[in-house]
Amino acid sequence: MEEKINILMIDGQAENLIALAAVLKSPEYNLVGVTSGEEALKYLLDQDFAMILLDVQMSGVNGLEIARGIRTWQKCQNIPIIFVSAISQTEESLLDGYTSGAVDYIFRPFKPQVLRAKVDSFHRLYKCQQQMDKQRKLLQQQVLELDKLNEQLTMTTIELCRNEVLLENIVAERTRRISSILESIKDGFFTVDADYKFTYINGTAENIFGKSRQYLLGKTLFEVCRTNPAFIENIIVSCSDDKPVCFENMCSLNERWFEVRAYPAENSVSVYLNDITERKLIDKEMARFDRLSLIGEMAAGIAHEIRNPMTTVRGFLQYAKSGKTTLSSSNLDLMMDELDRANTIITEFLSLAKNKNTDKKLQSLVRVIESLLPFIQAEAIMDDKAVVPLINTIPEFYFDEKEVRQLILNLTMNGLEAMQAGGILKISTYKEGDEVVLSVEDQGAGINPEIMDKVGTPFFTTKDSGTGLGLAVCYSIAARHQATIEIKSGDWGTVIYVRFKVCLRDDPTNKFAY
Repeated sequence: MEEKINILMIDGQAENLIALAAVLKSPEYNLVGVTSGEEALKYLLDQDFAMILLDVQMSGVNGLEIARGIRTWQKCQNIPIIFVSAISQTEESLLDGYTSGAVDYIFRPFKPQVLRAKVDSFHRLYKCQQQMDKQRKLLQQQVLELDKLNEQLTMTTIELCRNEVLLENIVAERTRRISSILESIKDGFFTVDADYKFTYINGTAENIFGKSRQYLLGKTLFEVCRTNPAFIENIIVSCSDDKPVCFENMCSLNERWFEVRAYPAENSVSVYLNDITERKLIDKEMARFDRLSLIGEMAAGIAHEIRNPMTTVRGFLQYAKSGKTTLSSSNLDLMMDELDRANTIITEFLSLAKNKNTDKKLQSLVRVIESLLPFIQAEAIMDDKAVVPLINTIPEFYFDEKEVRQLILNLTMNGLEAMQAGGILKISTYKEGDEVVLSVEDQGAGINPEIMDKVGTPFFTTKDSGTGLGLAVCYSIAARHQATIEIKSGDWGTVIYVRFKVCLRDDPTNKFAY
């Protein structure tokens, strides 16, 4: 509900005030009637009035004087004063009223409708004025708030500028420190952007590439490393897969080996070059010493294995030479067995040669296994053991049938010998990615972890009988077929995986081991 407006009525005659109140009575108006100027001034001090109805013919101080007095107050300068007069309507009298502060006249006798219409008009003007005053105050408040916000914004901008300068100094200092660190490390370091253009290179990398950083910056990997495609390919793989890569590479510019580590980031790759030439030379020498040591071990092993049967044969021959007796048929059979054993050892030893010729043909591994199953199962049955084939369909590939048969027999015989009666040997084939996998699983006691590294070493064996060449021959056959052997063992038994790469064509380079 809207608040009532105050209307001040000033008239020396009480009956006139009653008549005005009767005409203007409204729930919108709060009518205040006084009979003197002094009383009117008291009300004007305490309350706000929308308009004043003032009788011109007041006893004592007349209405014109009262109007002039009201207008001298700052608070009352904008209050509309309507003179109510019964005097003549000459221009001179009207001019006196307007110069005294009046904005309109009502002449007695007046018509109630006219009086009411004029008051209502001024009421509307008052409401408009009030609304404008509110809008003005609101605008002033908003201006003050905007000034305050602008001041805060200015302070914030100054602070941001100060922080930006500080951050720039911090970034510059950290960049300087990082650059100093990168310049001081022994590793070569460089970065390339999404277009593989050099964006940073340290002094060590300058020496590696044999070019100044002024020359290299802005150049691409393809321009600088065009003679080293393997290096470029690995960097591209790191960038395209968004994964770090680590690889070894020989720099053709200085014929030195480097361990290369590439770390992709957003639109860039960071590359570290660690010179491992000395380590490679040491590894090469160690490998040579290992080979010499292995040759010594193998020589000792083969000498021991061949000397035993030859000692037996020599003993019988010396005994026969003495003329005291002749050799019996059983003696000759024993001599033959010992010579056959020596021949077997030499044959197996020669099969270890990596440059042995192979006759690879496109054929089925499943067919080879199925042709050997009757023999393997017969061997198992003799010792109360079982063989379970788990043969899955696999693609044909190029391999030497004779050698792969030897590999399968060596693995299965080792597995059968490792088990007690009642054990089960599983032979499986399956395809895994681009590889054909042959696995042989036994239920033996497993391989002691302490000797796992020696498994496959020629003449190393834990069996009471045997040469220790069986697994060594398997490793050699696998190498000639570009296959790998993986062994997993525990107290549950041992499983050996042979993984053949599927060759879809007969590559002449596969005829011999690499």
